[in-house]
Amino acid sequence: MLGIVKKPFLWVHNNQKVQQIFKILDVIIASINKNVAVVGLAVGVVITAINVFMRYAAGFFPEIGSLTWAEEVARYCFLWSAFFGAAYGFRKGVHISVTMLIEKFPHSIAKTCVICSHILCVVFLGFMCYASVMVCYLNYEIGYMSEALHSVPLWVFLLCLPISFLGATYRSAEKIYEVSFLPSDRVVKSAEAEIIRDSVIKD
Repeated sequence: MLGIVKKPFLWVHNNQKVQQIFKILDVIIASINKNVAVVGLAVGVVITAINVFMRYAAGFFPEIGSLTWAEEVARYCFLWSAFFGAAYGFRKGVHISVTMLIEKFPHSIAKTCVICSHILCVVFLGFMCYASVMVCYLNYEIGYMSEALHSVPLWVFLLCLPISFLGATYRSAEKIYEVSFLPSDRVVKSAEAEIIRDSVIKD
């Protein structure tokens, strides 16, 4: 049974063309996650700042008013930024993890625990991706529209959920592949080194 499971991993690991495809995919997904997170945060902050200024100015010039759509748009900008930033965090290994317990285990058991934790992440994130697709589809079927931007369907704003969860699921599956080919005695040290390295190195 174990041999059957290992076969696709070995085929991917030894096939240079497939490895190249995965490298390109890695760059694309990382770029999307990072850029959406940065742009979403920046746009949200700018819109919020402009709206605050408009409300302040409206105290002196009531005819100016404020941007009625700004609060909702800024909220969704922050939502997109948060979810795509979290998905990017799976690649950088910056999410909270405690290795103190598995450090006490024999190397083979520690490696098994790390792989199992990634498998649980894949299952959970995959389910969340499916659930978020259902949420978007439900909003599409019902026909909910944005409260402020009445011509924009609500499901468009909610697309950040399935897209970001899909990216995070892929990252967790990628970790399973990486850990599978690491020697047992290097798994815990490699995880710790990755957290330290990616906390310092910015891309």
